[in-house]
Amino acid sequence: MFNPLILASKELYLWLVHLTSKRTKKNNDKIVFLLSFPTASKPALQMLYENFPEKLVICYTKNSKELASYYERRGCSTYCIDEFPTLLKNIVPIVTGCKLVFCDNYFAFLAGITFSFSTKVVQLWHANGAIKSFGLAAEYAKKASEKDRKRYSEVYEKFTHYVVSSKKMADIFAKSYRQNINKLPFGYLSTDLFADQYWLSETRKQFKNYFPSDKKVVLYVPTYREYKTSLPLDFAKLQQHLGDEWQIMVKAHPHDEEFYSKIKNESQIITDFKGLDLVQILPSVDCLITDYSSVPFEYSLANPKGKIVFFCYDYDEYNKEVGVEENFESWAPGAIVTNEEALISEVQCSSKQNFTSFNQMWNEYVQGNARKQLLEWVRKVYDN
Repeated sequence: MFNPLILASKELYLWLVHLTSKRTKKNNDKIVFLLSFPTASKPALQMLYENFPEKLVICYTKNSKELASYYERRGCSTYCIDEFPTLLKNIVPIVTGCKLVFCDNYFAFLAGITFSFSTKVVQLWHANGAIKSFGLAAEYAKKASEKDRKRYSEVYEKFTHYVVSSKKMADIFAKSYRQNINKLPFGYLSTDLFADQYWLSETRKQFKNYFPSDKKVVLYVPTYREYKTSLPLDFAKLQQHLGDEWQIMVKAHPHDEEFYSKIKNESQIITDFKGLDLVQILPSVDCLITDYSSVPFEYSLANPKGKIVFFCYDYDEYNKEVGVEENFESWAPGAIVTNEEALISEVQCSSKQNFTSFNQMWNEYVQGNARKQLLEWVRKVYDN
């Protein structure tokens, strides 16, 4: 429903950002990282800190405070984007005058920033591929007001480069943002880990130390849903049917607090991962259950002998409310099921899956050296 007060507040917000940005005359040599997905952004942040510790400035959303504080204790300047006075006083002037900006998401305030011609704004994104629609291609964006869509476009126009793992993902960005894409074909930074055999071995040992069991691991990783939904699985029933052979784990989307609150006290499943990130869990997962999440694009590299089942119980509703990428049913590297009985049957099925064609489509640029390539590119930006 159209709300003129919300519209007016958005316009005032961006007007103040724009005014502050226009008044900023002084350039700086900072590298600004706009942070909202801590786990996805760890590799890039670590690389930037190791090589440019005095230049790195982290501007973070509240959910990313812990990671930002880690770097603040090591001497980096950090500012919270969600605090509007801080945004105007500190963040906007630094971002406006800096040489390089990294983003791991959509940040609304960028619509009001007036960058210099030489500033590079790099979209790292928080996903390696896309099953669900986003940007202007998403169903909810199509239903938004004309002014809201204009604001979305004003943010997208600020991005100058995109780090991607495939031409397909670059094409999706171009379609979703209606922009010409300057792609940096380095691969998703986290995928470097899956090419490191020593890291894989040590990570599997660490997982085994935390979860000492001979059971096979099934991990459920649902995507974030913009609309409310009931708990889709009866975990007691799932455990009963899978039996003692399987250990059930559930990882909530980092922004889905409501789903996490529903599952955290379920006795049949594991939701506490002892501080392990998703990338540290995937190599030990025998069967991944997901839906429209981007996790399959990493899992296919982390565990090429593994198995994926797509539990799309709300496919029609999700496609109507958000949107699903074209031909998903034909390129999905695993069975797509819509009910619990079919899900149980697919998990128990012993048939093997082959991720080769899937990886050729979505991970064609992945060589295990994404961070190195990005670092070389950043250095060239500073040399020019």
